[in-house]
Amino acid sequence: MAPESTVKQASTTDMVNSSLMEEHKVEEEEEDGGSDIDRRYKYVPGPEPEWDVDSYDGREYESDPEDRQIFSDEDEYNEYRIRKRQAFASKGFIPEPLSGIYPIKYLDEIAYRNMTARELMTNLANLCVKKLNDEKGQTVELVEIVRVIDSGGFRWYSYITFMAREYPNGPLVEYQAKVMNYAGNEKPPFPILCRPSPKLSV
Repeated sequence: MAPESTVKQASTTDMVNSSLMEEHKVEEEEEDGGSDIDRRYKYVPGPEPEWDVDSYDGREYESDPEDRQIFSDEDEYNEYRIRKRQAFASKGFIPEPLSGIYPIKYLDEIAYRNMTARELMTNLANLCVKKLNDEKGQTVELVEIVRVIDSGGFRWYSYITFMAREYPNGPLVEYQAKVMNYAGNEKPPFPILCRPSPKLSV
């Protein structure tokens, strides 16, 4: 059984995930004279990520001795370590336990103006698909969103898993897209990578 802290963290993160896209309503808030988002989020310039470069490359999973103290049962701790290793090996595309990084569970609920989270994530993933096709001369087409993992704050990252066709009428292939977005629409979304999903070895 998961520790109580995990349940609380998941509950908190669910609320964050369900309202992540609300931060994009800055234009509407400004029209109403509100400036809460301006006070909560301040744009800090930073380097944009390089296309087709994964921030996980060259990194290896290392267990944290402090994590062991959370668990009273050895089997639970071993299960946690397995899930942690799997999340790390996925390079962000499956949830990482006790990290505050969880999937958007309600993709078909309205998230931004009249768009569902699924529609919004489809638009973001298509930015990456277009970049891939333009850069490599491919004809990948997004078919359906499978899952989305979100992490970050002012600059947040969406790890989007989706089914695609690599050519017209081709078989469905699982793909991954990673995109960086900015709370309050300070800058346009930035495509980072797009690739077939690798097979996990753990």
